[in-house]
Amino acid sequence: MRQLVIDSGRAAHRRHLIHGLFETDVTSARGALRRAQQPQWFTAFVIHCVAAAVAAHPEVQAYRDLRGREVVFDEVDVGLPIEIEVDGQPFAFTHVLRNAGRRTVEDLHQEIHAVKEDPQLSPSARKAPWVHVYLLLPGVARGALLGSLHRFPRWQQALAGTVGVTAVGMFGAGPGWGIGFQLHTLSVVIGGLAKRPILFQGVQVEREFLQLTVSVDHDVVDGAPAARFVGRFRELLESGDGIASPTSTRRPA
Repeated sequence: MRQLVIDSGRAAHRRHLIHGLFETDVTSARGALRRAQQPQWFTAFVIHCVAAAVAAHPEVQAYRDLRGREVVFDEVDVGLPIEIEVDGQPFAFTHVLRNAGRRTVEDLHQEIHAVKEDPQLSPSARKAPWVHVYLLLPGVARGALLGSLHRFPRWQQALAGTVGVTAVGMFGAGPGWGIGFQLHTLSVVIGGLAKRPILFQGVQVEREFLQLTVSVDHDVVDGAPAARFVGRFRELLESGDGIASPTSTRRPA
């Protein structure tokens, strides 16, 4: 499993990335979750906002195939590292939240929680035998396979999703940004939370700010579409979009 991480890091160096570090006021959203007695939904809420913003600007999850043709997906499939326990040791593997742009916050949270409790619910876990076959290949071949995955958009979607989200808060606490390597056209790192006093509506109050890193592959996405995505993403986060959505019963396939 460590070899998979190393190979992914090497493959990511082939991309020409632009990183944007910003923070946004999530006081209203956090308050709504506390009032709903569901503060543990926060990661799912951020993923919901990522997916909804991508659905509004799908060009940020475009890929180019071997012939240079642009492939833009209608559905937003979010690849999320989830930490589980393997042989008594923590390990993070990528689970894909399918069609996340049309699902509720509660629904996404329930799936994440279910997979943490039983990793075999994730189709990714059921692909473990193929991982062993992959690791039998020479290092050069493994790097070539991972490095070219994005040139086969349908395989990318099936194996890793169309968008990558890493929730640093799932592994630690405190404020801060994170910049990771990526195998997606768009990746979002959910950083830490910080409280600070600001002047809000003419009154000094303490507000909660979420640190976020948005990375895009500049070979596929230009600055203007990326900026439009970030603008919509921030609007959804600040408004608490989807927190009061009706209950869904969807479970992982």
